[in-house]
Amino acid sequence: MLTVRNIYKRYGPIRVLLGADFSIARGQKVALVGANGVGKSTLLKIIAGVEKEDRGEVVRERYARISYLPQELSDEEIDDTALGYLRRISGIAELETEMTELETKLENEQSLERYGELRERYDRMDGYSFDKKAKEALVGLGLGAKFLSRNLSGISGGERRRVALAAALLSEDDLLLLDEPTNDLDLSAILWLESYIIRSASAILISSHDRAFLDAVSDKVLEIDWHFRTTRMWTGNYSLYFKEKAEELRRDREDYERSEEERVRLYDTADEKREWARIGGEQMMPDKDRMSQGYHRDRSERKFGAAAHALTTRAGQVKRVKIAAARDPLAVFFEAAEGEGRDVTIKGAVAGYGGDFSAGPIDLVISYGTHLGLFGRNGSGKSTILKMIAGTLPLSAGTVTLGKDVKLGVLTQENDMLPKELSALEWFAEKTPITEEDDIIRFMRKFLLIGDVASFKMGELSPGERMRLSLAFLMATKSNVLILDEPTNHLDLEAVSALSAAVDLFPGTVILVSHDRAFLSSRNFSQVLSVDAGKIIVEKNYVAYLDKAIHDAEKGI
Repeated sequence: MLTVRNIYKRYGPIRVLLGADFSIARGQKVALVGANGVGKSTLLKIIAGVEKEDRGEVVRERYARISYLPQELSDEEIDDTALGYLRRISGIAELETEMTELETKLENEQSLERYGELRERYDRMDGYSFDKKAKEALVGLGLGAKFLSRNLSGISGGERRRVALAAALLSEDDLLLLDEPTNDLDLSAILWLESYIIRSASAILISSHDRAFLDAVSDKVLEIDWHFRTTRMWTGNYSLYFKEKAEELRRDREDYERSEEERVRLYDTADEKREWARIGGEQMMPDKDRMSQGYHRDRSERKFGAAAHALTTRAGQVKRVKIAAARDPLAVFFEAAEGEGRDVTIKGAVAGYGGDFSAGPIDLVISYGTHLGLFGRNGSGKSTILKMIAGTLPLSAGTVTLGKDVKLGVLTQENDMLPKELSALEWFAEKTPITEEDDIIRFMRKFLLIGDVASFKMGELSPGERMRLSLAFLMATKSNVLILDEPTNHLDLEAVSALSAAVDLFPGTVILVSHDRAFLSSRNFSQVLSVDAGKIIVEKNYVAYLDKAIHDAEKGI
């Protein structure tokens, strides 16, 4: 259905893809994996036709249709209702318009043939039930049935992404290209999306940081190699790929070490033979017979020199085992600032954004060292509570008291704490103890932010780069209370693993919001709370909350 042949892509001197080569059959569900910056989003854009490859070609079956959900949407205002937008972007509105025009020309053979093609696609999209399916999609993605009639101008970025995701799904196109579709989704919406993708007849190529999601929906894994910038298709879901990849790397390393040991052994033995030949040639005969001396020298050189030559030849013939170059791992370590009063006390706190919704009243004491998980559906009030604690949202009642030595470190979903008009060099020099340019650049390398990234304006960075920059900032400021709102968004799976280990080792307070099940399953929370309509509910543990959320999702709550 789709064949990608030897795609090359560079941005100036930066190599991105150096020979992407693979095919996707109808109905296949393929997880696209690789390190941040390896070219996943670029590859999706090339397949979608948004960007042009330097070399190679993308070949699709005749009439095959492709829908694409980018990782970031444009800031263009949408003056349309959600239903109008979904009908337009999915293509159903255009289909209906063209079919209506052709219905008056069906006596023409060419018009009749075209009408048949359109009708076949309309039936595949279940066009007569489109509005009902649109409502189900918006409800499934956590927006609610009332969102159908809502005008999309001025809605949040997360809501825009969910509407765009619904449009891609409802298109029922032959291939869906989804770049980080689980960002901005709560657990119930992720579970709904998993179910939809599994049932869908479309082939789907998905880039995601959510390991549990990839395991649920993928039957193949397309890997972009960090070092060679080529692609390789693996059969099975992400966990199977991860296991087989680790085993292959282990075998390659062992084969490499064995081959190198054999080469060294042969070269060492050859050197030993040459030394014997030299010693034999210099050995003096007892009677100082020069003829006998020459004979023994020649025999020694023939015997040991020939052996040395043969051994050197064999060493050169030992098969060289190629192994992928190891990338420096992402280095994340959060050091907590010292102090005495580092508790957070919330008493009767209430806050909101106007209108009907507000969170609270909330009474909560977060003792220093608590690792607190805060869960709930989108719109339940989680981010509102985080902003109360961070002091970025004024209270309408109650108090939030930070201990005298509390040093907050805040990471938001959209990384809106990073001023888009400043470079990382300017921001670090102004806000962290690291002020020298060379020191900032060395520090950023720990987070795989290399090249000229430090001098770029932060608004020009990719979502993955902004997230790693936010983590670097938290590490540099040595905060002792971390507020982390969806910290795994836009990170590759290796970076998520590094972040997980850093949170485990952090001795200070962590207040965490996340919907990444694989990331959360390894957390050792000392307190778990859920939020519903702005009110806090104490949960037994994360597993108990997860079981309840899955049960509610299955019931359609």
